[in-house]
Amino acid sequence: MVQAVRGFIGLGLMLGVGALPAAAQGLALPAADPVGIARSGAQVAYGYSLEAAGTNPAILASLKEARGFYLAAGLEMSETQQTLESNQKTYSSFDRNRTIGGFGLSNRISSGVTLGLKLDEPYLRHARLLDAAPSRFLGDGIDLSARRLEAQAAWSLSPNLSVGIGLGVARLAFDSSTVMRLGLPVDPTQVSSAGNPVDGLVDHRVGQSGNKVVPSYSLGLRWALSPRWTLGFAHQSGLKGDLDLKASLRDNNLGLYANDGLSTPSLGTDVRATSLVARSSALPGSGTMELPSRTTFGMRHRATPMVTWEADLRWISGSLQIPSNASIQTPSGVVIAPTTPPKGVGRFGLGGSIEVELGKFWTLRAGLSLDQRSTPESLTEPQLGGTPSAAFSIGAGYKVMDGELSFGYQFRQSQDQDSRNLSGGWSSAGYRNVGTRVREEGMGHLLAIGFKKMF
Repeated sequence: MVQAVRGFIGLGLMLGVGALPAAAQGLALPAADPVGIARSGAQVAYGYSLEAAGTNPAILASLKEARGFYLAAGLEMSETQQTLESNQKTYSSFDRNRTIGGFGLSNRISSGVTLGLKLDEPYLRHARLLDAAPSRFLGDGIDLSARRLEAQAAWSLSPNLSVGIGLGVARLAFDSSTVMRLGLPVDPTQVSSAGNPVDGLVDHRVGQSGNKVVPSYSLGLRWALSPRWTLGFAHQSGLKGDLDLKASLRDNNLGLYANDGLSTPSLGTDVRATSLVARSSALPGSGTMELPSRTTFGMRHRATPMVTWEADLRWISGSLQIPSNASIQTPSGVVIAPTTPPKGVGRFGLGGSIEVELGKFWTLRAGLSLDQRSTPESLTEPQLGGTPSAAFSIGAGYKVMDGELSFGYQFRQSQDQDSRNLSGGWSSAGYRNVGTRVREEGMGHLLAIGFKKMF
């Protein structure tokens, strides 16, 4: 049995390291607490774990102690890069860091009923590209988050079988920006025409933001086949809402150009650009945002008194949609972005975790996660990414103050993806794809610390 466990660990390490160069960080977070992060979210069948009850509410019924809580705080860091094949110049994103946090509570009110409460962050993505990034006209900034609060309940149908449910709300928040190129008529106060031709171009950023509180629910089942083998099932609902978007013009005068979109403009263009922008306004895009549901089946095995591992298979629905880009109303008409964000596709994911108890005080954890592509390959765009995803994580827990102090870390590496759809030029005739090959890549880190106490 020990040899089998060692083989599983070795296989997990090989898969994790081998997958990193060919996978991308995803939109979904594995967890907001250090234990769930260290397991890479593979814990749907992990009994005796309050953190795992955040994924599967049925696990509340299997907790040994009558009540308990955990608190967690951490940091999510990510970066994307775009490299032009023509000159090998790399444009790196900024606005890279976000804080995360969560907590969980449990309280057994009878031998068959346990109540709980959880706060987590199931989805998070953010990036801001440089002003001269090749894909700036397709969207140069995104800040998407979902914070979920659910009340939970679990029922023990028998000593080995329990079910659970969670009901609550999630706050969706969204902000995006893109760079537009506006035509400058000779008289910017009037509509462009044959008598008032366009003589110059100005780049201007337009952004939009909004939020919405939407309902959320989760379902779970845990079946202990024997003291060593356990099966788990969990379904987390999708999150959908029509955001009340507010649009605004941001960052004046990002660049002035002649009609070809490349040359230096004539004298006085800056004055006309200021006049045009003063008479323009921002219009929000469509407000619908939808984040996918997750359905997970897991199998846990306690191989030895010290070693426990779990393998999960999950299905992520194709219900992924973000609002379309904002536009700019000018005296000559509405200037719109040349593309809209793609919708998602359904996909499978695999997860694995292992936990080793070292004596009375230390617990070591590791995890692996692999997911398929979330957006169509033919619709590559800079905001959602959407390439296949992989992550490898480690963590540890230490018994202190009649509780456990834990740390979790996950490394997320993005797939190197080449595309000819990300670089474009914008002249007075409009936007066109120039077909230059652009390599898009990225990486991310997720870490958290937390404290759990059961009593």
